[in-house]
Amino acid sequence: MTFTPHTAAQRADMLNTIGVKDFGELLGAIPDALLLDRELDVPGLHGESDLMLKSHEVLAQNRFIPVNRVFAGGGIYPHFVPAVVDAIAARGEYLTAYTPYQPEVSQGYLQSIYEYQTYICLLTGMDVSNASGYDGGTTLADAVVMAWHHARGRRGRVMVVPSVNPKRLGVAQTYGLGLGIEFEEVAADQLEAALGGDVAAVVFQYPDYHGRLQENIEELIAAAHNSGALAVVSYYPVAAGLLKNPGELGADIVCGEGQCLGNRMAFGGPVLGFLACTDKLIRQLPGRLIGRTICERRDNPGDEFSQGEGFVMTLQAREQHIRRDKAQSNICTNQALLALRSCIYLGLVGRTGFIENAKQCHANACAAFDALVALPGVEALHPGAGFFNEFTLKFPPGKADEIYDNALEHHMLAGFKPDDAEGCLAFAFTEIHRQTDIEALVELVREVL
Repeated sequence: MTFTPHTAAQRADMLNTIGVKDFGELLGAIPDALLLDRELDVPGLHGESDLMLKSHEVLAQNRFIPVNRVFAGGGIYPHFVPAVVDAIAARGEYLTAYTPYQPEVSQGYLQSIYEYQTYICLLTGMDVSNASGYDGGTTLADAVVMAWHHARGRRGRVMVVPSVNPKRLGVAQTYGLGLGIEFEEVAADQLEAALGGDVAAVVFQYPDYHGRLQENIEELIAAAHNSGALAVVSYYPVAAGLLKNPGELGADIVCGEGQCLGNRMAFGGPVLGFLACTDKLIRQLPGRLIGRTICERRDNPGDEFSQGEGFVMTLQAREQHIRRDKAQSNICTNQALLALRSCIYLGLVGRTGFIENAKQCHANACAAFDALVALPGVEALHPGAGFFNEFTLKFPPGKADEIYDNALEHHMLAGFKPDDAEGCLAFAFTEIHRQTDIEALVELVREVL
């Protein structure tokens, strides 16, 4: 069976219509050195059964790591996903639906987004949330651009308090290039002196890239406000089960990665970003806001109208359709299916279950930390610093790489190597880990040392 979207005659007709002899003329702007001058090296045709067997051969080359032997975080975490999340999210009306362009017709989806927004506000302590974003990096970029727009472009600097995930920060820096936003990393104890009237925002990560909890973050946020800057917090929402949320700390904008709320790691994606802010910034918030209202409705044509509850598209920053230079964001969609999964997950675990999960994450991390730092030559990167479920350790020269590689051979992911900490490994623990998993990790590290 072949698939040819256009026949040779149709292609010739299109080329003739636009006044071009052959398709090659359309590639004239591309340098010759970049053009492939041979046929594609594509395998020949396969029958379905042969293709299936070939796929299995390729997949067999993967190194399988059980989810409970993944001890890495850095933004993506191995949390347990209840089966009911898959069951509901796989229903056809959700799985095949796209973001609603005729919103009031899609009452079920609007209700799920409304409830998702409510959950995000509860977790972050913010007043409003949008309908979701692409990931933790793009929502951090959106948060920075929000702050820049709030200052009407008159404040061009953004201060970054270490340590913010460098990959997310890289996305924000790329977004800022066109606006002329300058990013400057400054130590926490030097922030107040470095602030000035040209700073639009101060960016924090809580807990930070190394898992550390900044003890005086409330004071630092207050210092940002005193200079007229907004406080942007990139946040791991599971921490809300035990710690003060960013709203309680004084944040103006909160963003982060929602994969940890009912979504699997899936090799790093797809994921979803969340973005929330205070009421005063609602007009700067990109994306969509779903609201609940009282309306007249009828369930079937010919029925009499009755008064009932309805969900509506309350606000959407859609300047990207008409004034791209003034747009808050030029991403014209959201991750509605993954946001739905988060909504199902949070509704399922409830407040009590969420808190219990957070307690288990912290307890597992504490148990692992105590066992690992008791080994010879192992020490905390930030001695005495508090952490939630993630921490970074220093190892003797060459040992971090050896531990990481040896763990892979034993079907285990022993943390990740932070970009800004040579000879270190960052470990993360969640409710999915058991005592035997922690003991296996500790024993592997002991053998390498």
